[in-house]
Amino acid sequence: MLRVNDARFIVVAAKGNEAAGCAIIADPENRHRSDMRMHWAQAFRLGIRGDCVVRCAPQIIKAADQQERVGKVAPVVADKVASFVAKEMQIQAREDAWRSELVR
Repeated sequence: MLRVNDARFIVVAAKGNEAAGCAIIADPENRHRSDMRMHWAQAFRLGIRGDCVVRCAPQIIKAADQQERVGKVAPVVADKVASFVAKEMQIQAREDAWRSELVR
């Protein structure tokens, strides 16, 4: 897990000095289909209070090797995040295919 500015990310992939990470969001104003609720106990262990989700739509983290490492999530959480990411990537691929068909 990395801290980038004031945000925390669960790293799902890394290559060189870049990583793909899913943001941990406390008390989100809006929900996204890729949001995975985090159990309160796991959030508490990470120092996060309130309702907490992991937005399983990965973002690129530049200079990831220079960001602060702030802990680890339980293996069961990492597996669940990976599952949510895979589902979101499939949905995005399907949406991209639909868009390309509309443009033809």
